[in-house]
Amino acid sequence: MAGVDGLQIGSPVSSTKSPPMEEPSALGADWSKLPADILNAIQAELEFPDLFRSAAVCPSWRAAARCLRRHGLYSRPQTPCLLYSTAAAGTRAAEIYSLADKSAYTIPLPDPPFAERSIVGSSHGWLVTADARSELHLLNPATGEQLALPPVATIEQVSPVLDDAGNLQRYDLSFYDATLPRKEDQPPQPYAVDRLRRVLYLKVVLSCDPSRGDCILMMIHNPYRQLSFARVGSNKWHWITTSFWESQYSDCIYHDGAFYAMNLLGGIHRYTIEGSCATRDIIFKDTLPYMAYNMYIARTSSGDFLQMWRITTDSSKDSLETHTTDLEIFKVDLDKQQTVDIDTLNGDSLFIGHNYSCCISTKDYPGLQPNHVYFTDDDEYSLMDEQDFRRDVGIYSFENKSATEVVTPEPWLSRPIPIWITPRFTKVNK
Repeated sequence: MAGVDGLQIGSPVSSTKSPPMEEPSALGADWSKLPADILNAIQAELEFPDLFRSAAVCPSWRAAARCLRRHGLYSRPQTPCLLYSTAAAGTRAAEIYSLADKSAYTIPLPDPPFAERSIVGSSHGWLVTADARSELHLLNPATGEQLALPPVATIEQVSPVLDDAGNLQRYDLSFYDATLPRKEDQPPQPYAVDRLRRVLYLKVVLSCDPSRGDCILMMIHNPYRQLSFARVGSNKWHWITTSFWESQYSDCIYHDGAFYAMNLLGGIHRYTIEGSCATRDIIFKDTLPYMAYNMYIARTSSGDFLQMWRITTDSSKDSLETHTTDLEIFKVDLDKQQTVDIDTLNGDSLFIGHNYSCCISTKDYPGLQPNHVYFTDDDEYSLMDEQDFRRDVGIYSFENKSATEVVTPEPWLSRPIPIWITPRFTKVNK
């Protein structure tokens, strides 16, 4: 498929080939002569697969699409897509499966090679990836832009170890929390340079699209699922000091100027960031008698907070491969400090995994199925393992209480993990 303003998106992997366009008849309209302002208004309302199809119609339509991109006018909200690596795309490209038109597209990406990265987050159209040196990058697959994030060595518990020549040999990870006096339960553990990323990073979320202004990143990381934050363009991660039993975070979202992090006991903490300091308010008490993993926090399209529990089963005793078998959703009542069990998303679709957990109204996105949960694999322990497992990716129906595949046969490789992303085409103003 033709690119627009430097963005090259390959031909659909699976789509119906359109018949050749006929020349306009003498009495018919010549759509190639449609006024540019009207054409721009039409193209600005198209989802990206249709925008790129329209750009292939004729030179004038292609020029109009380029104009939208160059002037930053193409900002239409997109239907979420599944991004993943395939053998056919090679190491330097990815495929993106559009839920809007049920087709897959190949996207070339910059170095480091996409197939060699780990993915630890997806927010506002940007991926958070870790390279073979365990360094983090922000990557926008739609524009090809990439931004380096603060060095891994600035994370509180990480210490680089150099050889006699001053070359990086490994990283040591210290196992302590913020409880005073500080106490380490075990000696610092050594990790190879490319291995640390699988143990350290759990999830990173963004406060906004970096192209829109000041962007803060919140990271959930080991040991003990603690929090650190940084600003895009800064050179240091700032550790948030909370005690062990008040941390152990499972998921995090951003809303109305603050981060909302949920711990493994169901408690929700609001963090307001000012400079290098974080202020915490406990807005929802711990409600669970035990630590529950695979929990998510999101807000519905109507503004309610939700807690989600993802129930998985192992494929066998000797395998870390998991399968999602059930999902339980609760509405959070902040006033009464309790949760209410619900069995419907009221027409929303929910997206969970390493992506930013979010609900999307299907009234605005007809390509999505209402009252369904779109999930991808984010099991902490299987991602640490060196083996290649089948990834737990699918769509869960609340009506049928069952999961189905996104596409058959599943085309993705096991690494990097597939992830949901909502494409953004605005560029960072450098």
